[in-house]
Amino acid sequence: MNALARLATGFAAALLEAWQELRIHKLRVLLSLIGVTVAVASLTTALAGAGMARQMMTESLERDGRPAMITTYAFDARSDGGPQGDDSVAQAFEKTSERFKIDYTTMVGRSYDQRVSYQGMTLEAETLVVDQDYAPMHRLVISQGRWLEVEDAKNLSPAVVVDQNIMRELGLEGQRLPLTVDLVSNGDAVSVTVIGTASSRSFGMSGQLWMLPATYDHWFAGQSPMNEVAYKMWVPIEGSEELAMHFGQQMQAELPGFTVDSHREDYLMWGADESLKQLAMVVSGIAVIILLLGSLSLLNVSMVTMKQRIREVGIRRSFGATTGRVFFSVMMESVVATAVAGGLGVLISVALVSNESLLNMVLATELDQMPPFPLDAALLGMGVSVAVGALTGVLPALVAARVKIVDAIRV
Repeated sequence: MNALARLATGFAAALLEAWQELRIHKLRVLLSLIGVTVAVASLTTALAGAGMARQMMTESLERDGRPAMITTYAFDARSDGGPQGDDSVAQAFEKTSERFKIDYTTMVGRSYDQRVSYQGMTLEAETLVVDQDYAPMHRLVISQGRWLEVEDAKNLSPAVVVDQNIMRELGLEGQRLPLTVDLVSNGDAVSVTVIGTASSRSFGMSGQLWMLPATYDHWFAGQSPMNEVAYKMWVPIEGSEELAMHFGQQMQAELPGFTVDSHREDYLMWGADESLKQLAMVVSGIAVIILLLGSLSLLNVSMVTMKQRIREVGIRRSFGATTGRVFFSVMMESVVATAVAGGLGVLISVALVSNESLLNMVLATELDQMPPFPLDAALLGMGVSVAVGALTGVLPALVAARVKIVDAIRV
């Protein structure tokens, strides 16, 4: 216990001595550490920025379905049409899902015959007919209002959720919800209630809106049947391909006369994208070069300063300072200096990467969910700066440790 206490006391004393020396030579140290600060900030920002970009890419990819997403289509052998979505197919899908104990399921039907109208302005829209589980399955974030609920099917006015494209193009941004717009289908207009808005998922002038299957069947199915219908499930990644095969077989047994196709459809099917990792590695490599240049500058300053402190080291040795104590204290000066520079670089990186407006401007898009600053990037930045300080301090520390008392006092 006493040995541990002495070790802790010696370490604290070495840190204090190192800090005092840095204060004495602060101008030289400051100039030499600018490169280290810039390099650590660049390295940390590169890693954190890659994480943010990966978050943006993940959000974009998962809008088509989170992994593992199994999609099921039912084709009527007696018809030349696309995937069917009548009551028999929906009941077979629900029954089979319960048999396999699937927690997240949704129907996804599409219609392109609707236009949204408000006070004389009209906008083409893609109508998606979905169940309540669609939002978590497709990372749909509601920015205002709320998502669809089962009880909304009973409303006297159809309840819909629209994207920000529709709100912007119709001049409805900033309006309080719920609000009423017209949904025009084959010349017939139906007043619908907008209960929520979500991030834009379509490009150009068109927009998207979501409603429940019961709502669409009651108000719009007669005038404009859905173009295509799919049934989706969100399941664990492990064993998802086998699950899709068995699910299709079971649902096929429930639908005589239909051909059922069930397979996995999500971005992880094709493997993870490594482009962002490669970009982070390139930027990190450039930052490491800058860091090495900064450490060479620090090494030069440390060597010059040590030549001027030979007499001081000899006096310390004459008063009983051991070789190990002199070596450790001199090396800690570089470690403390680079640790301070690294901490400053990490703070600069945090300020840059955590600025949501700046990040959205650089990425040219908006993140639905602002991720926290990656802790591993900050720890790596600090770790690299301390390691560079230790390597830079070894040579001056060896020079100081080899100083002979008599020769040093004669200087």
